[in-house]
Amino acid sequence: MAVNMKLKPKTPKKVNAAIKNILNELGVKESPVYLPLTLSENSRAGYCFNNCEDYVKSKNADVIYGWMFWEDRKNSFTEAEFHAVIKEDGKLKDITPRVNNESEILFVPDMERNHGRKNDDSWYSWANVKMFDDVIAERTHPLEIKELDDDYSEIIRL
Repeated sequence: MAVNMKLKPKTPKKVNAAIKNILNELGVKESPVYLPLTLSENSRAGYCFNNCEDYVKSKNADVIYGWMFWEDRKNSFTEAEFHAVIKEDGKLKDITPRVNNESEILFVPDMERNHGRKNDDSWYSWANVKMFDDVIAERTHPLEIKELDDDYSEIIRL
C-alpha cells in the first residue's frame, strides 16, 4: 500500500542515529562534515557532477564524490544522496546550489564506489538510500546518468 506524504527534507542539524545507520549501511568510515555553499559562476542546482567537472578544468582542484544527507524529522525520514563537491587548497567546497535554497549540506566522502564519467555523455552514480522510522526502505545500487542534452538526463539502473 502506497502512502502519500509530502516530505520537506532539509540538511540535518546534527549527526544523529539515523545518519549513523545510513553511514553503516553504506560502509563509509569517515565522519560527515558540514559544507557551506560556495557560489561558483554558472553552477546549476541538480548538476553537481557537471558543476564540479567544469570547475576543476580551470582550477587546481579535484572532484570528490560522496553522500549528502537530508532529513524530514516530522515524517521520520532520512536520505543519503550521491553528490560531488570539490577539494581545493585542501578544503572541501560545495559549489552546487540547492533547489530549496539550503545554505549548507552534511557531506561524507565515498571515493570507493564507481564514480565520475562512464563515457563522454554519461556518469556513474548511485541510487539514494532512504530510511523511514529508522528502517532502511530503499538501498543504494549503481546507476548510469545518461545526458540527453544540457537540460535532460536519463537514469539507467546498472
